[in-house]
Amino acid sequence: MPPTLVRNLTIVGSAAIIAFLHWGNLAVSPDARLGLFYLVPVLLATWFAGVWWGVTFLVASMTLRLLAELESSQASVVALLVNQASFAVVAGIMMVMFWYLQQTQRELEDLAIHDPLTRVLNARAFSERLTQELHRNRRYRRPVSLLYLDLDNFKTLNDSRGHQTGDTVLRLVADAMRLAVRETDIVGRMGGDEFAVLMPETDGTLADAAAQRLAEGIKGAFPTSPAVTASIGVVSFDDTAATADEILRRADQAMYDAKRAGKDRVIHVGL
Repeated sequence: MPPTLVRNLTIVGSAAIIAFLHWGNLAVSPDARLGLFYLVPVLLATWFAGVWWGVTFLVASMTLRLLAELESSQASVVALLVNQASFAVVAGIMMVMFWYLQQTQRELEDLAIHDPLTRVLNARAFSERLTQELHRNRRYRRPVSLLYLDLDNFKTLNDSRGHQTGDTVLRLVADAMRLAVRETDIVGRMGGDEFAVLMPETDGTLADAAAQRLAEGIKGAFPTSPAVTASIGVVSFDDTAATADEILRRADQAMYDAKRAGKDRVIHVGL
């Protein structure tokens, strides 16, 4: 279900629950109050619609609770206000806990699909996106290209300059890749110093141009030492029965062909 629809349904549903609880509080005996159940719409709104909607429904709940108690309770106004303050404290603590759990869930979801060093997709998430694109390709027969690159002599750089420098290089390469490709293209780190770019709606000619632009973009990201270059393999197709693993393996082979041909170059193959 789309997030916007979930949010809107939650807001409407929470409002309906609060209205029902207010009616129930007025209809039942003062000895059988439903005030604690106001936590339900408040927490639902906090989780599915956001903290500010939770605060909105908290204020509405406190107001309706107070009105119901003023109508039937013999307690003083001060005591009733203290009751609402107590409710607000309990609800606020639970809202903060819900917010913290939600933030933790988002962070875990992010870690599950992104490489923590470069912030591009990790290998598993990239393969899943490639599989999804293959399903779309088989249905609509639209061109797709895959770029697979490996940094030249990265191990030597890593050993001579240290892992901290190597990590910095990888982050800068990932940034250069994001700048060199389109917003619709998908960048992933496949492991070590190997990266891939999935380019939907891209034929071989456009993929070759993109690969050359990417190679220049990576070199341009390091105007001073250490000089960094990449060998890139390109696979293009518009109709294939190959799996994601097979396509990645073919692009990887093309990348190694580029290395054997002298490095810092692009090799393009078809399926």
